[in-house]
Amino acid sequence: MKPFFRHLLLVTLVFATAQRVASAEVSSDHYESRLLGATTQFISGDWPGALASLDTLLEDYPASRVAHLLRSDLLWALAGRTVPLSGLGTTSPTSHVQSLTEQWRLRWQHAHPQGEVANQRVPAKLLRVGADRSAVLYVDLPAARLYVFGQGHDELQKLADYYVSVGRRGYGKQREGDLKTPVGIYRIDGYIPGVQLDARYGFGALTTDYPNALDQRLQRTGSGIWLHGTEPGWINRAPRASEGCITLSNNDFAHLHRILGTTKQVPIIIDDSPEWVFVPTLKARRDSLIAAVHASTRDNAAATATTSNPARALAWQQASGEREFIEVFVYPGHKRQLLTRAIEFEDLGKALAVEQYWRQDENGQWRIMLQQQLPLPSQRKIASESLAIWQKRSPGA
Repeated sequence: MKPFFRHLLLVTLVFATAQRVASAEVSSDHYESRLLGATTQFISGDWPGALASLDTLLEDYPASRVAHLLRSDLLWALAGRTVPLSGLGTTSPTSHVQSLTEQWRLRWQHAHPQGEVANQRVPAKLLRVGADRSAVLYVDLPAARLYVFGQGHDELQKLADYYVSVGRRGYGKQREGDLKTPVGIYRIDGYIPGVQLDARYGFGALTTDYPNALDQRLQRTGSGIWLHGTEPGWINRAPRASEGCITLSNNDFAHLHRILGTTKQVPIIIDDSPEWVFVPTLKARRDSLIAAVHASTRDNAAATATTSNPARALAWQQASGEREFIEVFVYPGHKRQLLTRAIEFEDLGKALAVEQYWRQDENGQWRIMLQQQLPLPSQRKIASESLAIWQKRSPGA
């Protein structure tokens, strides 16, 4: 795509809403807000200001290919040219330029005040997050965005968000080697510092428990689905550039690692069909769904009792009855599935987490597909590698 016409495409995408753009939220290092600030100057006609902003940004982040691309378009515009100079604009493949443009577009849409996360909306699938959780992660796959939410006063509170890259062939992982990112609910179960990994993992990696119990039942294969940093020489990868992992810039990864801090089993919901709602709507849906699940378990227990099998009815009630759920998530990819967790106390005060996968049948009844008991995760400090160590190891990344 010729630079001048690529510039026209970008202007067309955003000019109608340029005056309503709010400042991008500050994440770990202000990189994104500065990039979008320069973009706003560009499309509003302040070309000298945009050039100065981009030059300053590139002093701090010389590996930012998106900033270099925007600067090249700005220089074309300042030169008043409608066709590229001989030999310029031909060294990068068209697909590479398109991937950079797509990254820029996704970042811009996120900053737009009319976007999905405007006005304190939250993901509709996060019905209940355990009060003891330091954080829950939510990946909006179409938006290429990772959000960190905390639970406070019975409400979700957004702590941070980051641009991310996912699998080269998109999402919906089914088998090993398909280069897709899985859709589902997983747990962060460990941290590996970058000094113990290949350079392509950047600052480090947070490991997950993919494939989970449901994936295994559906015979999905693969392993090593991690959240990790970016290799030296890059700020971010393209929106689809991993082998199935979720990748962040190294600064964003370090910021995320500091937020998560002390515990394993942090939930990560990877969603291919996100819906964002207001908090009162979320609460109403949560109460309705929990009531429906409890009503279904009572009905199932009563129906079982009428078959002259009271022992089975009691077992059903004990296994799936009116526990107090500490977590309730709508399972991504399936409109009528839930994942719940409750605490169960055994003899001698031993506590277990009871995890249940539910499906709603054609009659509206909720039934358990899978159930497993898991030990409660112990609080511990995840081993860390300081950002200073990373920066010495990979300057300018």
